[in-house]
Amino acid sequence: MPNPVKPVARSFVRHLVLLALVGGAGCGAGDPDNPRLAGAVTATGAGQKLDLLFMVDNSSSMTFAQQKLLAEMQSFATALESLPGGLPDLHIAVISSDMGAPGDVAASIGCTQGGDQGQFHSEPQNRCASTGLDPGATFLSVSDGVANFTGPLADVLTCIAPLGASGCGFEHQLASVARALGADGKGPPPAANQGFLRADAELAIILLTNEDDCSAPEDTTLYSLNGGMQSQLNPLGPIANYRCNRYGHLCKDPLSGNPDALVMPPQEAPAYATGSPPSITLTDCVSDDGCSGLLTPVVSFVNGIKALKANPDQIVVGAIVAPPEPYAVTWVQPGNPPPGVTDQLWPQVMHSCGALSGDDVNPAGQNADDGSFGDPAVRVAQWVRAFGDNGFVSSICDPTYAGPMQQFASLIAAHLQPSATTSGAAATPAPPTGPLATSSTCGSVSGHGLSHREGCSVASAGQPRWLAVALAGLALVLVRARRRRRGR
Repeated sequence: MPNPVKPVARSFVRHLVLLALVGGAGCGAGDPDNPRLAGAVTATGAGQKLDLLFMVDNSSSMTFAQQKLLAEMQSFATALESLPGGLPDLHIAVISSDMGAPGDVAASIGCTQGGDQGQFHSEPQNRCASTGLDPGATFLSVSDGVANFTGPLADVLTCIAPLGASGCGFEHQLASVARALGADGKGPPPAANQGFLRADAELAIILLTNEDDCSAPEDTTLYSLNGGMQSQLNPLGPIANYRCNRYGHLCKDPLSGNPDALVMPPQEAPAYATGSPPSITLTDCVSDDGCSGLLTPVVSFVNGIKALKANPDQIVVGAIVAPPEPYAVTWVQPGNPPPGVTDQLWPQVMHSCGALSGDDVNPAGQNADDGSFGDPAVRVAQWVRAFGDNGFVSSICDPTYAGPMQQFASLIAAHLQPSATTSGAAATPAPPTGPLATSSTCGSVSGHGLSHREGCSVASAGQPRWLAVALAGLALVLVRARRRRRGR
């Protein structure tokens, strides 16, 4: 079978650079002869501890995003060194987005059954002979003035951050973060990750990816043919990027018979689709946390990460991703259809940012002339926004990442204060169900032993949780609109 996930695997290098960016914080870290850093690496107490996790998408492409992040490496490093009290008592780790794609055709779609399982990456990459890490070390540490590596911090990160472009194209960004930190209810984190997370430290997490999260349970049927064909005749549709959209998102379709309903993106082009190739525009998309049941609810990842701290205000998160809107679905002929598949149009979500001259880029999206592009990051953005003012979302297609990296550093600085990390009552997690999971209009659809629910009505949901999600989505749209007007 041809590799149908090729369009899914687009996100690797942008994450890498972010890591290298943090690496710029050390010009000779741990070197007592360096007068600028010798004092800065001294631990200053619980209010000055930082555990910093980079999630680097290691599927294909994204060289341009990496280059833009590298351009901000020194400025971000300077921001870290300029934190109150100097460089904090610091842990830094790197993980990939690869959690595999368990199913009956994993090998033929370029994935393994289990992926990296959130394990820290610490082996030399990027043509490095060694990382500079101490033997057995799996993450960087600068604690009490002692570093567990030799050479500049930037050099070490540059050697472990480039994770390559051969990871699974069904990215599990959120599941990888949760597994790496032991926040998914599946037991402690991997053995290689032990000792990274500290109860009295600020936790900072940043994701760099140009595709949306496609995290699914281990027993999922999402990545399998399930006895069907690799075609539109399969009950779940062809195995390709669009499965993550169809079963991971709920959107409004303004031209449908019920424009106020949140429904799954359609598999077949509706009669009112316009253009050549045909396309439709969807709006107000949110994570499908209850109707399809095929992807892990975003709220589960929110609750899991927040539960790591007695006071969730100790957590800051960020994501450099493609804007969640505009969101359009188009139907095109597959580039390399399987034998026996003819005269079929397969659905795909158009890039929400990229070169507007490209036929796979939404003409209403953010223009990027440097080769950057990305798909609407509905789930990732919703995860970040759940942390309120402690999170930020920025566009992968911005001409420079100076703004988002300064924002990330500012969030870290604002929380690395004793008053910001004092213990508080643990927040009560919301139940791990979607905003519309109880809707009476989620109809059962089955085939080949599979079942999912086809759509949900905003009117019938009518729950306070839905209102909160809707308002959050509206705020996100307004923020994106302002950024586009400013030309960012």
